[in-house]
This record gives sequence, structure tokens and C-alpha cells, in this order.
Amino acid sequence: MKIPRPMSGCLRALLPLLAVLFLLPRPARTAEDPGAGPEFVMKLAAVAPEGTSWSDTGYKFKQYVEEKSGGRVRVIWYLGQIKGDEPDVFLKMRLGYLQGGGFTGAGLGTMVPEVHLLSLPFLFRDYDEVDELLEKITPRFQRLFAQQGFIMAGWLEAGLLHWFTQKPVHSIDDFKQQRMWLWKADPVNTLTNEILGFRGVRVTFPDVLASLQSGKIDSLYGIMYGVVTLQWYTKLNYIIEPHYSYTPSAVVMDKKFFDGLPVDFQKIIMEGWARYLPPLKNIIRADNQKSYHGMIARGMKPIRLDEKTVETLKRITYPVYQKGAQDIFPEWLLQEALGILKEYRKRQPEAAQER
Repeated sequence: MKIPRPMSGCLRALLPLLAVLFLLPRPARTAEDPGAGPEFVMKLAAVAPEGTSWSDTGYKFKQYVEEKSGGRVRVIWYLGQIKGDEPDVFLKMRLGYLQGGGFTGAGLGTMVPEVHLLSLPFLFRDYDEVDELLEKITPRFQRLFAQQGFIMAGWLEAGLLHWFTQKPVHSIDDFKQQRMWLWKADPVNTLTNEILGFRGVRVTFPDVLASLQSGKIDSLYGIMYGVVTLQWYTKLNYIIEPHYSYTPSAVVMDKKFFDGLPVDFQKIIMEGWARYLPPLKNIIRADNQKSYHGMIARGMKPIRLDEKTVETLKRITYPVYQKGAQDIFPEWLLQEALGILKEYRKRQPEAAQER
């Protein structure tokens, strides 16, 4: 047995001084100060996989912040559902394990239910209408997020939602034969698909591909680029047109963490998002188009519903607006959004359908 050496008298005398020095607050650092390592670590998560335009944007932001802060702020991304479903990421933010992330409408709605308004069925005819409404209503959403303790750094882009199936769908009766993925975190799309008569099956986001492979589900909704990057398309045969909904997507940060940063670091972070998020809109929309043509080239078949069927779908799903205004978002916000689109359509009567 090795007997430890007794502490020297000199070292023993220094212990009180060392303890005091250790407990002293560290001096505030600025972005210009040289430093040996990061002072702040910003951990972000998203369900988007590696190698996508979303992840590329996230890494550009990371590089910008780390370089501009002189390495004093470190950004860590957890991508591809590593931190679980979007409600799991939200909970980890609340507990302080994560400081933010990129979220689809499902995750955003967990923080601010009013966001689900943007996923109402047949709300938008095309991307121009999406842009018009978001431009007018974004400040209101930013205030709503701030009231819940979050900072909405800016919109990501996801896109217009389509149904994808293994069996052909041409009529309302055909819808009722599909085992449709229902995402608990996405109440508006869940309600829409239930009202249409789909045989809904609740599955968490990370389990969708396995559920397709096992036959637990045989249809789902999604954006073109997402269905490709997540490999869902490998188990599907048909793309139903036109789109029926839209999914908002945004970067959100924990306000308590952000407010605790030095002002110069806050500025760097917001400048990073302002630099890289806006260009992502057109990139993702182009990715959606490329994904559509890529799926067709690999054997998937588009089925375009006739105008009469689409009008029937709009009529059947209208109760989602009424139910949403009762349980999810306020009636006045719905009317504000509808009013913005109504005024826009007066100026753009011939707005074309876009994928």
C-alpha cells in the first residue's frame, strides 16, 4: 500500500488564498479578446440529416460564429434525430441541455401553438402566398416566441406538403384505404388526415422509415426534399398532386441562454442567422423541385387529382379551420391571416399553383 506524502506547510498555507482566487468571478470577455478556448457552448439540434442544404447552412453559421467570436463561442450541431423527435428537443431546451435548434411546424407549435395556423389545409395556393403572409405576420410570431422564453432567429424553409402513397389514390374513397402516418406533434395535419378518413397510425418522426418497411403505414405526408433525404421515398410509389398544405420551419434559441451572452456575441449570432437563413429559402425550393424530378426518374408516379376532387377535399377539411380556432390558435389570428391572403389575391387573381 502506497502511503501519500504529507502536505507541505507552504502548500497548506496557500490553500485559503487559492480557494478565494478560484471563487472570484471571471472577467467579462469580448469577441476581440484572444482566448485559449470557448467560453460559451451553443448546442443546437435538428431532425434534418447530415449532407443536406439545411445542415450545410447550419455549419456555415457555426463557422461564422466561431470565427467572428475568436473561438470564444463554440457551436455544436446534433443532426439527423440524434436528440430524438422534435418534442424531445424542445424538452431538452427547457431543461438547459440544448440552447436551440431548427424546427418544423410540429416542434414550433410545441412552443407557440399559434404557428400551427400556417399548416391549415389548402391555406396557400403557391409560394408567393406563403411569402406574402410570412412577411406580414412574422413580427407577431417573434413576439409570441419571446413571450414563451424563446428567440425566433428566422424562418428556415421546408416547403409545400404532398401526400405520398404505396397504392394509387384517385378519389375520396381511395384515401380511406391508406394507412396514413399521423404525427402526434402535428395536430393540424393529424386532424386533416383523420377528417379525410385515412386509417391513421401514430408514429414518431424517427420511426417513420421503419414503419414503412414493416407495413405499419403505407402512406405519409411530407415535402419533396424531406422525403428524399430521409429515404422515405424508397418505400413509396405515388406522389399525390397538388400540394395540400405547407409546413413552416424556423430556427429558435433559448432566450435565457441568449440574454446571458455578452452583447458582442449576441450580435455575432444574430448576424450569422441573418446572413445564412434568407438564401436558404430559394435553395430548399430548388431542392424540392430536383427531388420531385429525381423521384419520378426512379419510378415514382405522380397522380394529379381532378379539380372536382380537390374542391371536395377543401370542403371536407374546412372544419379543421373551425376546430383549430377553438383549440389551437385564436380566431382573430386566423381572420388576420385570411384577410392578408384575401387582399393579396385581389392583386394577384391569376396566381398559379406551384409544387
